[in-house]
Amino acid sequence: MLLLSVINRIETGFKILDELLTGGFPKPSSILLIGPIGTGKSTIAQQFLWNTLLKGYKAIYVTVDTPPNDIIENMLNYGWDVKNYVMSGQLVFVDGFSPRVGLDTIAHYIIENPFDPDEVLRTLMLAEHEAFSSGGGVLLFSHLSTIMFTWSKNNIIKFMERMHAEARKFNSVYLFIYNEGVRNPYIETFIRQIPDVVIRVSREWDGLVAKQYLWVEKCLKTNYRKVKLLCTPTPEGVKLVYGDLSERGTD
Repeated sequence: MLLLSVINRIETGFKILDELLTGGFPKPSSILLIGPIGTGKSTIAQQFLWNTLLKGYKAIYVTVDTPPNDIIENMLNYGWDVKNYVMSGQLVFVDGFSPRVGLDTIAHYIIENPFDPDEVLRTLMLAEHEAFSSGGGVLLFSHLSTIMFTWSKNNIIKFMERMHAEARKFNSVYLFIYNEGVRNPYIETFIRQIPDVVIRVSREWDGLVAKQYLWVEKCLKTNYRKVKLLCTPTPEGVKLVYGDLSERGTD
């Protein structure tokens, strides 16, 4: 008799997206959130992170372009107060920004030179081992494009493949933010091929008004509908609604 394995999933925190993905992101999985600058990718990723913290998951936040204190303050603007999670150790920061610009940091893990792929990998593996060895969790990396701007193609391949494997090793969900257009289209196509899930965000103009849309470009182990969701900013975060008004539902 053929036994079908059950796909474990972690809810995204966005009702419509969870419905499209039949319950959320596969666990384990590596996820790429890609789109132009200024399309709300960081807010979407932080909203996902906040919802996973509420469910008790351990989390690692890797930042290479913003100091941790600024991230905490930005999340608090949406009502996502992560300070207690940081104090308890449920959320840990890996800081690749503050050291290189001479700022103090609250992060437990520091990347002195984020443009050295070997140092980035060594630091991430130390954080993974200490945070995820007892049950896995969620890793958020913001932004891949900041460090990959200077990396060789071989270093990009090495890093992406290693992180893809690490997510499986720790039975975790790894979410990477990438600002498209930093590297040439051939390298960016390759970057999109490795992860299990690719979520794209775009900006489209309706007259004088810019609108952001989100859709699932790829999600392994999932039979999902290919629909475009409108991203609406609110004081509580991003709301997703169907871009096609003939569809029904809101988040």
